[in-house]
Amino acid sequence: GRGLGRFQAFLLPASRSYAGYAGDTPSFKTQDMQPFEQTTHVSGIVATVFGSTGFVGRYVVNRLGDQGSQVVVPYRGTENTFRHLKPLGDLGQIVPMACDLWKPEQIEEVCAQSNLVINLVGSRWATKNFSMDDTNHKIARNIARAAKKVGVSRMIHVSALGAKEDAITEFGKSKWAGERAVHEEFPEATILRPSTLFGYEDHLLVKWAAVMKFWPFVPLIEGTLDRKEAPLAATDLADAIKFCIFNLTSAGKVYELQGPTVITNKELIDLVRNTTYLETREFNVPYSLMKAVSSVSERCLRLPRFPTDELLFNTQDNLAGPDTLGVTDLGVNPVDITQIAVKFIRHYRRAKFINEL
Repeated sequence: GRGLGRFQAFLLPASRSYAGYAGDTPSFKTQDMQPFEQTTHVSGIVATVFGSTGFVGRYVVNRLGDQGSQVVVPYRGTENTFRHLKPLGDLGQIVPMACDLWKPEQIEEVCAQSNLVINLVGSRWATKNFSMDDTNHKIARNIARAAKKVGVSRMIHVSALGAKEDAITEFGKSKWAGERAVHEEFPEATILRPSTLFGYEDHLLVKWAAVMKFWPFVPLIEGTLDRKEAPLAATDLADAIKFCIFNLTSAGKVYELQGPTVITNKELIDLVRNTTYLETREFNVPYSLMKAVSSVSERCLRLPRFPTDELLFNTQDNLAGPDTLGVTDLGVNPVDITQIAVKFIRHYRRAKFINEL
């Protein structure tokens, strides 16, 4: 159909060669020119990456592009949503296709030529268009069902650490429901449960750095300061996904992924302050007051700093189980957030400290 022809126009050939250039300019001579080496190999992987235009997507697409895989990028909106992904692959490797995730026929269209589907779609708070159950559960089912229907052989679903049937938050419950839906529709799918991710433009280090720089004070929310977590680098999650792609032993398994360093929320705040050299004032804020403020702000702001569901999520430890498969089982040596945080929030320093180590 129309979509299939649109896609096949971008398919990569199995091999490429480049002839030397012989033009009219005297300095270019055919006998002096050697054929250019091909820039990338072709892995044979054609991957549809849902959620590729989001925070984690750029890292995953980068890993796939490095491996010579062709990447289908479903998107909604304008070309601005995906254009930053185009340089991550060779010419023709990154194939954007418009897709409405509520329309099964469009999901099937973007999966039709793929042998791998990766679902990165997820949300930590509801928006006016999508509830968390829509994003984390119903859309996950739509994607898994469509992938199975068109004959995709492998699927990787990214859930979240803290996904439980009896979770106290809507986020945890919806992520658990999404996992069950994927398992029902695509039993061979690999499910990854990463801890809170950090990286460029994240919702962890950057959030606290922005609060310290632009807010009049740093709120120390009672009931959340001693909560423990081991944040995971977004690049480590991308490496874990790459391992799953090329190792079929991961099919049908669930992995809980976290970083090597367990820190409390208060230690995280101190880490950001010490890294940015920002002078801040701190005030203890009752949980009930912060929840009331957040319930108003999340209705007004597109990117709320402290969503109410996330406040509740931060009242409990978020650590991987002791007997679960983890990040080392996927051949990844995770980086330490305390050693690499400066890379992501250095630009929040004052000018005189910008080059300090």
